[in-house]
Amino acid sequence: MTRSIPPAPRPPVGTPITFNLKGTQLVVDTGALFSWKAPIAGASIHTLDNTGKRTTITRVALMGPLALLAKKKTGDVNVVVVGADGSTATAKVKPRHAQAIITWAVAFNAWSEATRG
Repeated sequence: MTRSIPPAPRPPVGTPITFNLKGTQLVVDTGALFSWKAPIAGASIHTLDNTGKRTTITRVALMGPLALLAKKKTGDVNVVVVGADGSTATAKVKPRHAQAIITWAVAFNAWSEATRG
């Protein structure tokens, strides 16, 4: 009995991480001249969450006490993509995509572990 391998979870839209057209490689836009690429099979994703929230003086001036409920999101999520060969690429993701990229990283790593065996 052959085991069918489900497709890898797709990265969230609006982040610097995508798949190539065939869906066989991770492509990371590192901000350099060339994008970093690695096969999806055997890759893993690591995240460092440096996001937070703060109240700004401008928000307090414009919104009064409601500014405490509308805090500004700050920081970035650093995503480290590790290829099966050990090569790495790092990408910064804006705080508005933080939850989506962290959720995707967990799903992708679970898929990667399940397809190795």
